[in-house]
Amino acid sequence: MMRELRVRTAEGKKADDSLGIGRSDFCDAFEQDPDRLFSARECWYCKYGDFGILTEHPTQKGVCRYETTMNDIS
Repeated sequence: MMRELRVRTAEGKKADDSLGIGRSDFCDAFEQDPDRLFSARECWYCKYGDFGILTEHPTQKGVCRYETTMNDIS
């Protein structure tokens, strides 16, 4: 089954709080999650993508934490 890739760059930059994402979505803010052994330019492998991967029940839908992280740095 082929997953549909969706570019979410514009939406991610406008998100005030959190942006709902799918595991195959991607954007220009992608940064490899250092805890992941494999990498692809998708939200699933991004350090800002929160899919509950380290829990017992990871999900196919997640939340992008890019803006939250950038606001904490400022």
